[in-house]
Amino acid sequence: MQCETVKGGPKGNQLIAATAKKVWNKNGLLGFFRGLPLGLVGMFPYAAIDLSTFEYLKRTLIAKKAREQGCHEDDVPLGNFATGAIGATSGGFSASIVYPLNVLRTRLQTQGTVMHPPTYNGIGDVLRSTLASEGPRGLYKGLTPNLLKVAPAMSISYVVYENAKRTLGLR
Repeated sequence: MQCETVKGGPKGNQLIAATAKKVWNKNGLLGFFRGLPLGLVGMFPYAAIDLSTFEYLKRTLIAKKAREQGCHEDDVPLGNFATGAIGATSGGFSASIVYPLNVLRTRLQTQGTVMHPPTYNGIGDVLRSTLASEGPRGLYKGLTPNLLKVAPAMSISYVVYENAKRTLGLR
């Protein structure tokens, strides 16, 4: 709907109804799920890379602090700032790795709209078209604004997660 807003056109609930009707008439029920496979394919590696990177960085920092303080790793407190920095780093790293999938998914979802007229036959077609017209850099268009969103969000999420674990007595 963001791509179909036209000056003087429908707004609010009328725009939602008009868009839903257009999607239904053009592609049926499957039209509402355009881009879902790529979204799911991107979600799993993102989560795996993010969690493993976070845990690796956290354990590395705790081990270093334990050596410096001459104590057991279980006795090393990890502050909110350090947790947030590690979360921002792991979130940014994982988001950067899977970002090309997000670009392809978004292009599939917005194809054929007023702002994005090209249409594609599927994942392979959007990948080939993007590489042919923009090169590999085209797969990373919009990465900076995405990182400006992801890094603070993941930072906050991990601070909340680690504090909740601590409060509940979990490791």
